[in-house]
Amino acid sequence: MSRPRHYGPDNQETQPYEYQPRGRQAAVPPDRDTRKPAPGGMPGRRPGMGRLLTGIGLCVFVLLFGEVVKSGPLSRFDLRIDQHIATHDRSGTLTSLAKLATDIGVPETVGVALMIGVPAVLLLMRRRLDAVKVFCMFAGAYTLVEVVKKIVNEPRPPAAVQAVAADHSGSFPSGHASVGFTLCVALVVIAVTYTGRAAALTLGGLYAVAIACSRFYLGDHYPLDVVGSLFCALAAALVVTGLAALPALQPYLRRLEQAPAAGRRRRA
Repeated sequence: MSRPRHYGPDNQETQPYEYQPRGRQAAVPPDRDTRKPAPGGMPGRRPGMGRLLTGIGLCVFVLLFGEVVKSGPLSRFDLRIDQHIATHDRSGTLTSLAKLATDIGVPETVGVALMIGVPAVLLLMRRRLDAVKVFCMFAGAYTLVEVVKKIVNEPRPPAAVQAVAADHSGSFPSGHASVGFTLCVALVVIAVTYTGRAAALTLGGLYAVAIACSRFYLGDHYPLDVVGSLFCALAAALVVTGLAALPALQPYLRRLEQAPAAGRRRRA
């Protein structure tokens, strides 16, 4: 004799109810995890903590890297590259282009303008959280560059290889190069589509590489100084995005994003 079929309200066949004695629970297969996952995905995982710790570690690495490159084999390698460029690779046209690239990456003017201007544009687009992220990335990268400059205190390349008079601050890392690299990284972080990220990486990367190459082409920096600037930009981005993903900050960040929508509803 066949068992009766049971149908739900939408005429779909359902499984018959199986009686479980009181005090006894159905067995759970050993490969099924009944714990609820954490908001970040995996059970017990803290969203953003990995990026935050990586960014802090990269800050420490930049400082140690600067101490290593200012003396020893890496310092001699850097000097040889600058001397080779000064002796064999300079021309009037390339020097003019390098000076132009340097002028569009001055931290005190262009860097500050980007730190204020890019977040202002994002605010007009009602992307308040991204505006805060970009501002913090620029501020963090610039601060890290200045702190490392003071601590490492690497001398500038000798006057014999300089095409322009060098600045008086420390050589490692490059402040000019940090402007370009920070802009590139920030645009990639806030891009919302794959095409946007590709465009940000391409255009921002060209801008950053042009500034970076101009600094050691003109003899104002060593090549590894601009590598240190890239690490500073990445460290700032990792710290900012890691903090923004921490669960403890989510209520405040959601409130920041919801503020424009609430203002529009009140005006309506």
